[in-house]
Amino acid sequence: MKKPKLAKEHRLPRLKRPRRLVRVPYLLVLVLLTAGILSIDLLPRQVSLAEGEIAGEDIYYEGATTSYTSALRTDEAKNQAAEAVEDIYYTDETVTDNLLAAIDGYAETLDAAALALQEGGDESAVLSSLREELPAGDYGDGILNTMLSASSATRSQQFATFKALLREVYAAGVHSEQVEEARTTIALAIDASPLTGDAETFFKNLLAAMELPFNTTKDAVATREAEDAAMEAVTPVQVTVRSGEKLVSRGSVVTAEQVEALQALGLHNEYSVLTPYLGLLLLAAVVLTLLFLYLRLYQPQVYGKTSSMLLFGVVFILFLLLCKLISLISFSDSSEVSLLIGYLLPVPAASLLLAVLLNRETAIFVTLCLSVFVGVIMDGSLAYSVVAMAGGAAAVITAAHLNQRSQFVGASMWITLANLLLICALGMLWRSSYSAIAVGALFGLINGLLSAILAMGILPFLESAFHVTTVIRLLELSNSNHPLLKRMMTEAPGSYNHSILVGNLAEAAADAIGADALLVRVASYYHDIGKLKRPHFYIENQRPGENPHDKLQPALSAMIITSHVTDGIKMLREARFPEEIIDIVEQHHGNSLVSFFYHKAKEAALDPDEIKEEDYRYKGRRPQTKEAALVMLADSVQAAIQALQSGDPQAIENRVREVINGKIASDQLADCPLTFRDLEAVVQSFLTVIAGMNHHRISYPDEAKALNTAIAAELGAPAPVLPAATAQPAEKEAE
Repeated sequence: MKKPKLAKEHRLPRLKRPRRLVRVPYLLVLVLLTAGILSIDLLPRQVSLAEGEIAGEDIYYEGATTSYTSALRTDEAKNQAAEAVEDIYYTDETVTDNLLAAIDGYAETLDAAALALQEGGDESAVLSSLREELPAGDYGDGILNTMLSASSATRSQQFATFKALLREVYAAGVHSEQVEEARTTIALAIDASPLTGDAETFFKNLLAAMELPFNTTKDAVATREAEDAAMEAVTPVQVTVRSGEKLVSRGSVVTAEQVEALQALGLHNEYSVLTPYLGLLLLAAVVLTLLFLYLRLYQPQVYGKTSSMLLFGVVFILFLLLCKLISLISFSDSSEVSLLIGYLLPVPAASLLLAVLLNRETAIFVTLCLSVFVGVIMDGSLAYSVVAMAGGAAAVITAAHLNQRSQFVGASMWITLANLLLICALGMLWRSSYSAIAVGALFGLINGLLSAILAMGILPFLESAFHVTTVIRLLELSNSNHPLLKRMMTEAPGSYNHSILVGNLAEAAADAIGADALLVRVASYYHDIGKLKRPHFYIENQRPGENPHDKLQPALSAMIITSHVTDGIKMLREARFPEEIIDIVEQHHGNSLVSFFYHKAKEAALDPDEIKEEDYRYKGRRPQTKEAALVMLADSVQAAIQALQSGDPQAIENRVREVINGKIASDQLADCPLTFRDLEAVVQSFLTVIAGMNHHRISYPDEAKALNTAIAAELGAPAPVLPAATAQPAEKEAE
């Protein structure tokens, strides 16, 4: 028997797998993009000016209000503090003692001369000798005779007075430059002393002739230590520069302080401008390399999938760019508001998207990386990084229960709460003003709302662009109002009912073994969607006695039966269904044999050996996942139970196990990770669901009819008339 050639449109298309993403070049691209975004407005416009030059233009500061430490003003303040320190002097008491001892010697000289006169000595010789022993001065004979003629006690009292005057002046300290001032002071003191007449003149002449020493010298070491202490006590001078402030005026001579301000604010190109950019590039390389290593070691399902890596990269770069652009917003009328703009950066939106589209673990690590870069964007401020981490963590936690788009509102509330608590806590910790805390809290509130709106708005585009199957997308596809399901309900009602039952079976089994129950249920709804092309060629959609396969060759019938997989894939691709569902549709029959038509062909063939099994097999892959295997088993079990005439539980269980064992024997489950323990759990869940499907209405046997009649007679009521349906045999009821 010559087999018909399969039409090209009925051959199962090969699913094109994306080429594996080359990770290292991809990492380099992300590093460069990240560094490029962060470098936007990293350094302000720079100028080259030196002290003493004439400025050729007005130079303004365009950044946020900031402060810097002025080395020049600090040095000036230190010098002023040092100059204010008085010199420390050391007084040598021995100088005063030696001076007083010399005066005592002069007194003794006068006493000796007076004694010589009393003993009859020559007056002229005595006076001449006296003048030689006294300091050279103008001592007249009359003055000396007066001093010598006085009693010894009087002279002693006079010299004691003179010594007291010297001691008083020297007790206050006499510096080298104060000697003459001290001489004048002593002379004035003599005028006011009891010394009078020739005695006053004598001591003034003696004072004028004496060489007065100084007894106080500067202590250089102690003075320097005091100056150093005063300089150390000076607080570094902080200079505050506000946004829009003019730093240098056109045509003016550039001062050292202006050059210092330009350098401190990063406006002077004294150093290489490449250094900050190299640091930024190194930071981006380190952070993203750690992120890639984390994905490779702990998230292989993300790292090994090209679409997931591309999705992560797009979200990361998109929100990093958005954060950078928001940070550039400036409020000229309020520098405080401009400084707090970092609380608006919507990192939680990226966290929310990645948690929904990939997984929570990846979202958490990406949130940490974005928070680091938020700190860089906001000039190294820790507060913005901490708030970004908290908001992102709140977003990831709420995403665990996110299965409807309306729940984004709840997510925004949790993000807002985390933002408000952290902003207030940090404000109180660092003693910020109440107005700053209030503005920060307002920005935190806006951040929560903005993050949820962004995530909700961007999510459908990312789902479609990267073919990501989210819970929200699956719930939308499970809606019976979906156009394909509505078509199936009206054009192939038998297949629709079969799909719903398969979904119930497969979902229960998925719950039992920990598989993705929602994905299994939705895939079950669409696994036979290809039957819409030729619905009446499938038995569940046929009327009794109308089977078009009776008029077809077995090979053509087999081709039509197996083509519903190909047709289903085509329809789902046209409707842009997720790849996970398309894969399950492709695999739900595997490469199993259409045994009825195969055996029918062998019976009708002149040479049965000419009939090849591969011509009667589905062209799909065997199930690769637990979910695909569950849909295959549920599909086969539901069809088998539907054809089973007996409602006996044991017969049903035997049939279920027979179907599953048949799939095992034909190696249809060889490529999926189901274990024998899983299969036993699947059997039990199938039996539980089937038991609920096969319930019967209560029948009334003759004994029950007699009992009802007797009770009615006892109560004086007419005998009940049983409905005709309840009197039917159980077999008819089950039919």
